[in-house]
Amino acid sequence: MRNTFKGAALAAIVLTAMMAQSASAALLTLDDVTLPGDPIQVVNGQNDTDGSSGPPPATEGVANAIDNTTNKYLNFLDFGSGFIVTPSRGLSNVKAIRIYSANDASSRDPSSFILEGAQSPTGPFQIIYGSTITLPGDRNATGAPINPDTQYFTTVSFNNTANYTTYRVTFPTLRDAIAAGSMQIAEVELLGTIIPEPASLGLLGLATLGLLRRRR
Repeated sequence: MRNTFKGAALAAIVLTAMMAQSASAALLTLDDVTLPGDPIQVVNGQNDTDGSSGPPPATEGVANAIDNTTNKYLNFLDFGSGFIVTPSRGLSNVKAIRIYSANDASSRDPSSFILEGAQSPTGPFQIIYGSTITLPGDRNATGAPINPDTQYFTTVSFNNTANYTTYRVTFPTLRDAIAAGSMQIAEVELLGTIIPEPASLGLLGLATLGLLRRRR
């Protein structure tokens, strides 16, 4: 009986490890669908009655959320703040979100997020996924290029079969709302795949056909 139990426990451990490895492998096939300079607009939330209020400071604006550096995006209208981005790469399917810690005051870190998609920056938006999230307590120094091998972040993956051209990311809650006067993040990566346009698929098909003819 003991050997059977140990065997079952070992099998469960191996299965868990295989699932984790499979999830990691799946993430490696995904790419950030946004690029620095993509059209992005701020989403202001609600002030949580603290003494700090107002839009982001000029040097910590919403464009920093997707600039591929650890320069932070900060918003004093914290509860529900975030951004709307329309990736210039076109239609995409997002299956994970990666959020990097900013450089100071971990109390300002989001403790939840909502990701929504739409076919235009004005909506209507459909919820793709929402979840609580805990960013690492370790801080990323500001101004560095994004590097997932050396920096601190949290990644949340999910099932999604819907494709969108625009995304809205908002952060309803913070790690410590009483201590925090604002929401802050260093970077957000929307990990997924770009959906080729029909014209591109047609050109790809013609190229493949031409290659087959040459081989014959």
